Amino acid sequence: MNEKKKEVTLCGCPIRPITVGKAAIYAAGGHIHRTSRVVAVHEQTEDMVHFETNAAHYHLSMSPFPQAAASLFPVTLAVCA
Repeated sequence: MNEKKKEVTLCGCPIRPITVGKAAIYAAGGHIHRTSRVVAVHEQTEDMVHFETNAAHYHLSMSPFPQAAASLFPVTLAVCA
């Protein structure tokens, strides 16, 4: 039986390189997370990585403000002196 894997999309940063055969460890939402063993790395750029475990496909965005583009409210960055 071919079950569809869970899709996980989040903004965070890998703690160590994402490597096939090892658990992925990343920081997101102020917490450290660990996945099950990585079975494939599908795409990796400077600002995102798409990898797969036995249970899920992970899309980890490393852009600083990825939700700002999708926000319903205007987003303005302020500079503090």
